[in-house]
Amino acid sequence: MTVYKAPLNDYKFLFHEIFDVVEVCNRLGYENLDREMIDMMTEEWSQFVIDVWKPSNSDGDKIGSQLKNGEVISPPGFKDAWKQTVESGWLQSVCKEEHGGMELPLFFRNAMDEPAISCNMAISVVAALSLGVYDIISSHASQENIDLYAAKIGSGEWCGTMCLTEPHCGTDLGLIKTKATPQEDGSFTITGTKIFITAGDHDLSDNIVHMVLAKLPGAPEGSKGISLFLVPKFLSEGDELSSEKNNTSISGIEDKMGLHGSPTCVLNFDSSKGWLVGEENTGMALMFEMMNRERLATGMMGLGLGEIAYQNALAWSLERRQGRDLRGMKDLDAPADNILVHPDVRRMLLKAKVNCEGTRALGTWIGILLDEMKRGDEETKKHATSLIALLTPVMKAYSTDVGCQSASLAIQTMGGAGYCSEYGVEQFYRDARIAPIWEGTNGIQALDLVGRKVTQNFGHNLRHLMWPLLEFIEENRAIEEMVEFNKPLHKSVKGLQQLTLLLMAEGAGNPHFLAAGATDYCTYFGNTLLAYLWARMARVCINAKANGSATEFHEAKLASARVFFAEIHPDNVGLAAKIVAGHKHLMSYPEASF
Repeated sequence: MTVYKAPLNDYKFLFHEIFDVVEVCNRLGYENLDREMIDMMTEEWSQFVIDVWKPSNSDGDKIGSQLKNGEVISPPGFKDAWKQTVESGWLQSVCKEEHGGMELPLFFRNAMDEPAISCNMAISVVAALSLGVYDIISSHASQENIDLYAAKIGSGEWCGTMCLTEPHCGTDLGLIKTKATPQEDGSFTITGTKIFITAGDHDLSDNIVHMVLAKLPGAPEGSKGISLFLVPKFLSEGDELSSEKNNTSISGIEDKMGLHGSPTCVLNFDSSKGWLVGEENTGMALMFEMMNRERLATGMMGLGLGEIAYQNALAWSLERRQGRDLRGMKDLDAPADNILVHPDVRRMLLKAKVNCEGTRALGTWIGILLDEMKRGDEETKKHATSLIALLTPVMKAYSTDVGCQSASLAIQTMGGAGYCSEYGVEQFYRDARIAPIWEGTNGIQALDLVGRKVTQNFGHNLRHLMWPLLEFIEENRAIEEMVEFNKPLHKSVKGLQQLTLLLMAEGAGNPHFLAAGATDYCTYFGNTLLAYLWARMARVCINAKANGSATEFHEAKLASARVFFAEIHPDNVGLAAKIVAGHKHLMSYPEASF
């Protein structure tokens, strides 16, 4: 049985000492939320997923979802866990009041993702997708469909999916062949096949509502001719659901490396009845609205699985005795010292720990920016929108990369035990490995960052990031205790500016130069963002020490900041060298020699 304890103290630190979310709530109109309520809800939700979701996680991996007679059967415990989730009202709490919710802020919804993913990622993706479908329906569907579907999907009584990929096309969605044919009653018949559909079928809910990309007759070529359609598994007949499927079928589920509890389906639509969502030929914009939210949720997957992997490796390490401290025996009464005396074990554990703490801060910041983008005044919205454009691909790519790294380090820390299923940690790596692929691979995220988001609006997005970073650096320049954090941050920010200019200049003449450096640039960008956040966290801890309010937590956080700047941040030197090296060594390599 794996162990897990929600990082509540870390969230309290981020919520109240770093970002002051109570002030954010008051400023943005969430007047009913005070510190006590925010902390209470965070704790209660975390305990709920520990008690209700976590017990079935291992069976979800070992038994998995099964396809029987064209129906997907969920692993043992999943149906009961989902039933309790619906009855609890937790998912609905983030929905609009007219749909039975509390319209809780997005920073809280973002924070809900982490413990949910740690406890049972397979169930968490059903929740994330359903809430994403709720967002699209409540914002863009017809009023009739909002009334019919929004509240049920928001509560989890019905679930939702997003259907993009087809057998012949992945990222290039302009090639899709799924067709939508208009009907006299205003509906459409949808015909086509979608693959890699997460939770495309299951028995957790009575109905599943699919968001399907398809093309209307005479639509423009490519992605400009794609529309979005709402296609339920079962049609409504008054207050009941039809006993017959809406001409949808599952022809297979994938046999995967991990995430066995989540069925990845081949989903067929054979003249299925659906309804247009939004305007004709705006499907890509609407799907990306949903996908960007899912990309942030996917970034949290790296954090959630990295955190539980770290916690279990640490628990194992505290019990494990092997060898002696190189500077002399520590425990004379035992045949060997605890492995925490070994520098390399500490390196691996601390790197995983600091990865998680840093990406948690980034996820929290992004959650607050989402609220500001939604509810702020005009200037606040403009600033938040620019930052979200930049941070979304970085959060998705960087956090999932370091999440896999953290899970891998946890396995390595445990040695052979980590590789064995008995201890449970290897599942976290296998589950985490899909996250760098989902919602647009991390290579695509890097290209989006450097090829679109950085250059968007004549570089205004990047300027909205540089202003607070450079302002922070200047404010802390004369503080002696901040030199060890502020100086490397300043170098990293200067380097980011220089690398951006290089990529823009060289990439304008040769796009291969830009593309070759994109992934390393995205990682450099992520390291720089975390350097800023770690410096902010260090400043708060230094202030706490100065005014006598520091606790052991503050001391530990300062120590974590030092680990980041000594162990992770120096990677930027090598990343910069690879970016400058360009593309020629890659593109001139003879194909015949591969």
